[in-house]
Amino acid sequence: MNTELVLHTLLGLLLLLIPAGLLYLLERPMLKTFGIAIGRMIIQLAVLCLVVWGLIRVDSPWLLILWLVVIAAYSGWLVVKRCKQDVRKFLLPVCAGLLIGVSLVAFWLLGLVFPVRVFDAHWFVPVTALLTGHATAMMIRGLSTYLSALKADEQQYEFLQGNGVAHFKALQPFLRRSLLAVISPTVANLSVLGLTSMPLLLVGILLGGISPLHAFILMLGMIAGCVSASVLSLVITLFLADKSLFSAPQTKSEKEIYESI
Repeated sequence: MNTELVLHTLLGLLLLLIPAGLLYLLERPMLKTFGIAIGRMIIQLAVLCLVVWGLIRVDSPWLLILWLVVIAAYSGWLVVKRCKQDVRKFLLPVCAGLLIGVSLVAFWLLGLVFPVRVFDAHWFVPVTALLTGHATAMMIRGLSTYLSALKADEQQYEFLQGNGVAHFKALQPFLRRSLLAVISPTVANLSVLGLTSMPLLLVGILLGGISPLHAFILMLGMIAGCVSASVLSLVITLFLADKSLFSAPQTKSEKEIYESI
């Protein structure tokens, strides 16, 4: 790292004096929280950049696969914690759902949509990271909605089961709510993506030397990939978790099943 790069970095960080100064004048107690958040962000970003640098330097397909497994496992743990569920019961289904859903979409994008090698670290790492991040956020919404609906409306499920409705058919109202919890915010945000988060991605792509036309295609592919990976990961997770949620003997009451969730 040369002196010029350090100087430019410090000059960029000096821009933070603008919000910090306003907080000092108007909301001084918030200044400490702001400083801690900025410090954590810098540390996390530095660690992430070091990891990415190592992946690009080694450029090994097996190491990239290990990267995908690790971020899927960590993201799955975050989902279970945010949903306040039993780690032993939900960690494996959630991690597997994220890993399979993100992997299928990532390999589709890298192998068929984008003109790159599948295991090119320059593409594999950012694509899988973006897909996993979006799928994780949507998984928290979808899984929380599904489990809350099961607990709140257990009588509806019991009624349908008591009338001879198949298990999957009886779960459709709850699956519908879970799917809407993922799709609805995505649909609502699509109209403003071009004015909020997408310009950041566009800037990064353009700074990488890609033409505006190719950048447009890449952005469309990533938007479609994020939505698809989120839905696919949720469906796989609910399918895998279903066996642990409803694996109790028939003599056990549904109330006891829901209390064990």
